[in-house]
Amino acid sequence: MFFSSDEEGTFWPGVVELPVDDEISTIEPTNDNKNQRLITGIILFAIVSLFFISKLSAFILFILVSFIAAKEWFDLFDYSIFIPYPLLLFSALSPMIVVYFYNLSNIFIPYFIFPLGLIIYLGFYSNYSIYEKFGSAMVFHSWFSIGIASLAWILKTQDLLFVYLSILSIAVSDIFAYEIGKRFGKRKLAKNISPNKTVEGFLGGLIIGSLFMTFNFVNNIQEGFFFAFFISLIFISLGVIGDLFMSKIKRSIDVKDSGSIFPGHGGLLDRIDSYIISFPFLLIIFQFFYLNF
Repeated sequence: MFFSSDEEGTFWPGVVELPVDDEISTIEPTNDNKNQRLITGIILFAIVSLFFISKLSAFILFILVSFIAAKEWFDLFDYSIFIPYPLLLFSALSPMIVVYFYNLSNIFIPYFIFPLGLIIYLGFYSNYSIYEKFGSAMVFHSWFSIGIASLAWILKTQDLLFVYLSILSIAVSDIFAYEIGKRFGKRKLAKNISPNKTVEGFLGGLIIGSLFMTFNFVNNIQEGFFFAFFISLIFISLGVIGDLFMSKIKRSIDVKDSGSIFPGHGGLLDRIDSYIISFPFLLIIFQFFYLNF
């Protein structure tokens, strides 16, 4: 990995990754790794399905996800004493709880409280590096917190089956993108960010995932096919952008995975990054049609 400070910026100001083509890993996973990944995937599917027996249990799953995601982000950026884990956990939990138990219009409350708390806490330190910590914490606050709160709002306002199938649609897209890309992929989608993603895999996963999500819209929201397919295309595409966003962050701080909680899959943030951008889009779509024109 080579670094330069005179090109386009990345997550850290003034530092950009310039990977050399020859150094990009193209090592094929072994059979043991494939089996491990498959087993972990099946277990994750079973766990998510088990939690989706009711809206309350699904919400509890979101709470558990927030605890783990905040810890992974805390470890990724090595906050140490600069930003305490409870403050980051507040950022993850509070918007979701406010949205689920009160109202979407009240989400501004935790979004004011967290920056103020962060500024007051960091006011005790004079080290220059606190500004880098502040920036990454605000990224988490505006990225993960909005994403998980959007999931909570859609869980609250929509049918449980719709939410469950929406989550599965992105997983289906990921699976087919991986399989199609491995067999037919020739052109890299974003080789400087995620070298293993291909245009062919992206298109295959996009179409199949969008059809799955369209079926979900038509059957559970009673939406017309063509409009549902259009919305589904954007929904699945944003999932890919979310994945690339997390990959860009990891490359910027020179780490492979956000954690190691899931054998063969990496960390929790590696598994949910697609949802964190897709579901805010769904929230916007639903809210848009509640407006009075």
